[in-house]
Formats: sequence, structure tokens, C-alpha cells
Amino acid sequence: MSQRISVLYNLINSPFVYRLIQKLMSGTSFRKKIVQKNIKNRKFKILDIGCGPAEILDYIPKCEYYGYDIDKRSINYARKKYSNSNYHFFCKKFNKNELFRLPKFDFIILFGILHHLNNKEAKIILTLCKKKMKKKSKLLTEDPILIKNQNMIARFLINRDRGLNVRKKKEYLSLLKPHFKYLNAKITRQLFIPYTWFTVICKK
Repeated sequence: MSQRISVLYNLINSPFVYRLIQKLMSGTSFRKKIVQKNIKNRKFKILDIGCGPAEILDYIPKCEYYGYDIDKRSINYARKKYSNSNYHFFCKKFNKNELFRLPKFDFIILFGILHHLNNKEAKIILTLCKKKMKKKSKLLTEDPILIKNQNMIARFLINRDRGLNVRKKKEYLSLLKPHFKYLNAKITRQLFIPYTWFTVICKK
């Protein structure tokens, strides 16, 4: 993964601090809207790569959920808070060795992931994800984006994101187009706290 490493960024990644910052930055509410808009049937099978503390389970509690994250603190937090036989948490990288253990999914979630990956890493993840998608399933992405005439505060915050691969619209789409026939992309300019989000709904 391509990301900044320091004591400060390590602190930010702890479950308590991460959840607090996401709430302050409206990241939690923004992702809630994405989930509620797209995942209507709560009994779907869902794969969440880079799940963090797995807060999306608050909005889809009846699903069969598989969450991957390399941060041990986040996975331990998720296991304690969301103790359910239908929830499966893995503290490891999602790679080809994981495919045999997993079912096909109705939804795959990559929230805040692509901007932490270089192009090669992103292509590998997207290729693996596609192999585990059902015929009519969707892959949902959400990342910060760089745009023209961007709010100065939004650009300041995004340029200091832990992920080192925040991209422009064309660059994100160039990663996704080789893997998916249908892409529904949207740029959201958040007013408070100023931020710019890029979301894409992908179908095979």
C-alpha cells in the first residue's frame, strides 16, 4: 500500500480516533447514504475490503458480511462490537489466497481504498474482486478526488490524506474501465467540512 507512515497517522488509524474523525468530516454519514441507497436487501452477501471498524454493519445488520483489514486494532474492535455468526473478520491483506474460502458476493465495498493503492496494486485488487462478484452484483468505491476549482480547504485536507494516490476523475476511471462494463460515477462537493468525494458504482 502507498500511504504516509508516522506516529500521527498511526494514531488516526486507531478505531476510536478514526471513528471520531470520520464523524467530524461527515465521512460516516456520507458512506451511510451510499450503503442505504444501493443495498436494499439486507440479507445480501457483502465483501468489505479495508473495512476498518466495520461501521457499515449498523445500516445492514442482517447481511452475511466478510470484512478485511490489515489494522489489528480495527479488526479486534469490529469482532467485539459485531459479534454474530454471519459476520466474518480477517486481519490480513485480501489476495488471491483468500478466494477459495469466500462465496460469490452481491456487493463488494471499497470505501477509501483506491487512493491508498498504486495502479498495479489497484488492478490486482479489482481483478480479484471481479472473480468473486455474482452476475448482477455491484462494486462500490468511494475516495477523495482532485478537481479543478476545488475548495481550498478541501484540497488542503485531501493533499494531506494518508493515502498517497489521490487521483483525478480520468485516472480513477482508467483503473475501473478495464474491469467493468458499466460505471456510474459521481463527484460530491461537501460543504461542511469542505471535502470532495468521488463515488463509482461498478457492474460487470
